[in-house]
Amino acid sequence: MVGAEYEQAGIIKHGAQMINAVANSKVPHLSVVIGASYGAGNYGMSGRAFDPRFMFSWVGARSAVMGPAQLAGVISIVARQAAQAKDQPYDEEGDAQMRALVEQQIEEQSLAYFTSGMGYDDGVIDPRDTRTILGICLSAIHTAPVAGARGYGVFRL
Repeated sequence: MVGAEYEQAGIIKHGAQMINAVANSKVPHLSVVIGASYGAGNYGMSGRAFDPRFMFSWVGARSAVMGPAQLAGVISIVARQAAQAKDQPYDEEGDAQMRALVEQQIEEQSLAYFTSGMGYDDGVIDPRDTRTILGICLSAIHTAPVAGARGYGVFRL
């Protein structure tokens, strides 16, 4: 969620609290990406950076650092500012082509099979098999002792 409305509602504070809880949790994490998982939301939901014990993606899931349109927009802003700093005219047609190429590339590289092939998760699963696969994962986790966290730090509300 981006935008002034969400920022004023405290989305950053709430997201930070969620990331704090995930980072300080000592129990094994199981993650299943079922839709789009971009940016800080990926961290907050125990994405690969938090090293969950098992992580899977559903067939239609997408994962990336940023959404395709957002990344293309950031690159466009940086290029526009660079041209402005050099007092050069900005190529709007080239910008539109660049945006389209970046969006297409990120769309392709955020697909579940691509990200799984890159080792970002433990596999792509059929949604109908989720319960069975998570049951097997819980069984594997149960073979080692699990110790919870002794404290969670300070939550500022």
